Amino acid sequence: MRVLKDVRLFFALWPDEQVRSQIADNLQRFDLDKNQNRITGKDNLHMTLHFVGNTSLAEMNCLDQQAKLARGQSFDLVLDCSGYFNKPRVLWFGCHDAPRALYDLQLKLGQYLDICAYSPESRPYSPHVTVARKIVGAPDAIKLEPVNWHVDRFVLVKSISITGGVHYEVVQSYALEC
Repeated sequence: MRVLKDVRLFFALWPDEQVRSQIADNLQRFDLDKNQNRITGKDNLHMTLHFVGNTSLAEMNCLDQQAKLARGQSFDLVLDCSGYFNKPRVLWFGCHDAPRALYDLQLKLGQYLDICAYSPESRPYSPHVTVARKIVGAPDAIKLEPVNWHVDRFVLVKSISITGGVHYEVVQSYALEC
């Protein structure tokens, strides 16, 4: 018997409006044809911690309960570099020096989520914000204006398919300790 999966989920760091605007401003420095490349909408910008994928509502409840247990420290990060993933043709912004607290949060959250119907990826965590997809040709490296981001929470996000892409909706927010 095939079990239907009700929602598509991921855990992420969710920037505030000021950080989103600074990311979008940096993206303007790249010469990207909006007709050929899929630019990430400002409201969809995030840094994924764990991609869960399609799951049932019961599994979502387990993930939510476990995420509440994954306490971590708030931290500051600086988005100050860009890169390109060749195979998925993705332009991203990241950190030259990501804080240890980010890696600790990602690891701890994965350990708690492992109790649910989720297995964390075995690949090393590569923190980044995807700013464009389906890039036609690798873009030239451009110096970013540093984006200072104070992180004091992480979120559970639902991915909703819409015409021409996806819309991300925050389902739950989890505070980090100061």
